[in-house]
Amino acid sequence: MTRREAIGLMASTRVLAAASTQTLPFTRLDHVETNAVDAGKSAALHARIFGGPIWKNNKTERRYVKLGPCYLAIEQGREPIGVDHFSAGIEGFQIAEIHRYLEERGIGYKDYPSGRDLNIKDPDGIGIQLSADNTWKQLETATASAERTAVEGPPIFQPTGIDHILLNVTDPEKSAAFYEKIFGNVSQRNNNRIWFQVGKSRVGLLKTPAGEKPGVNHFCVSAAAFDYDAVTKKLASVGAHVVTPETAGSAEFHDTDGLLVQIMAARA
Repeated sequence: MTRREAIGLMASTRVLAAASTQTLPFTRLDHVETNAVDAGKSAALHARIFGGPIWKNNKTERRYVKLGPCYLAIEQGREPIGVDHFSAGIEGFQIAEIHRYLEERGIGYKDYPSGRDLNIKDPDGIGIQLSADNTWKQLETATASAERTAVEGPPIFQPTGIDHILLNVTDPEKSAAFYEKIFGNVSQRNNNRIWFQVGKSRVGLLKTPAGEKPGVNHFCVSAAAFDYDAVTKKLASVGAHVVTPETAGSAEFHDTDGLLVQIMAARA
């Protein structure tokens, strides 16, 4: 091999390496979708906590509650009860480019019927949706309408987005290798958790605790600064089941379907 050929090979190797570590332009976690026994009842609680109005799908019983620039989608009656999937928003979303990105990394996917987003399953079967950034705009223009039912009283929190979602996984290192293909390198390891930065949000992996199943451990909403004692009293008064938070200064509650939700003061 000549010197020129060797230099050319080295340059090609660097290009391939850069391509393999390139990540999509994620903006944040766009939304979390849950399956509820009663979507209306679940939405009423979350809207009372995070602010209304409640939006309803024009064709189904699905409800939506805004969380700052993000939102919670609540499907009625679909099994299993709990978080169905979480969605990561991508700036300048072009589905053909996403297909190519995933295929280059050997990741299987399934397009949604709308053709505007797609679904991936991780090694534990947890659903990940890749979509455009701020899909709330799609809801307002073509999918849903604000319900007439008023939300009583001011919200307990002023949400600013979805801070993170923590996943229970069977094999954290195996799952981390999978998520690296989508979100890029691990951003942090602490407290037995492996974290990935997804724009302004994060996705965390935790080895499934004893007695629990793989799936979503909790999702966390960021909010304007709040007084812990005051908000926990208000949460209890509207029917949320308040629990002792793992992180000092945060608030945690179980909703009407037992889902664990955490609220943390927005980071500066």
